[in-house]
Amino acid sequence: MKHAADAIVRPEQAAYLEVLNRSSIRALAAIAGAGAIDGRDPLLAKMEARAAASGYPISDPEVACLLSIVARIARPRLVVELGTNIGYGAIVMARAAGTGARVVTIESSADLVGEARGYIAEAGLSERIDVVHGQAIPELQKIDGPIDMVYIDCVKEEYERYLQLALPKLSGRGVVVADNVLWRGTVALASPPAEDRTRAAALGAFNRVLVSRPDLCAVVLPLGDGVGLAVRI
Repeated sequence: MKHAADAIVRPEQAAYLEVLNRSSIRALAAIAGAGAIDGRDPLLAKMEARAAASGYPISDPEVACLLSIVARIARPRLVVELGTNIGYGAIVMARAAGTGARVVTIESSADLVGEARGYIAEAGLSERIDVVHGQAIPELQKIDGPIDMVYIDCVKEEYERYLQLALPKLSGRGVVVADNVLWRGTVALASPPAEDRTRAAALGAFNRVLVSRPDLCAVVLPLGDGVGLAVRI
């Protein structure tokens, strides 16, 4: 989740994109096939309000739109999400990927696992989304694959390790999406604030690896708090 609308780009451009993206965000309601409230999917709107009230770092709505687009194009059979939180991203991807898709999402917090399962049940997706309670690295190691889409939104210092573990399991048409890769824009600073230094360094290293691997075609986008997107070559 981004920390401010203009954390990555300049205020004027950020305000423009914020307004423009409201139209694309409304498309998530159409994908859900649910009655819209003010052009929004009511369940996702409720989850966004819950996250805002509790300070939960769920995906930004515009990042959710990107996840939906990628899932609709890729039509993955197996999606793996690292970092469930309350299930927002998992619901978006499961809906967009279609009835033939299975989503495995991993979360270390027992409280968040319970809350996510509640929202997933409300979405009618309990049969298609498996919420795993555990640490991302050991749980990812247990998954055989092939994985068609992996969404990384967990411990920022571990992103590079997640990528190393996921790539051998990635199918030939596999897609990698990673959130928060610009981390308030601090990855671009020569001297990030002390509280952001470790994460900024880790994410900067991850970004360099992502865009330089010869087996991936990758790009880093200034969307939300920064999104890395890569496909197999």
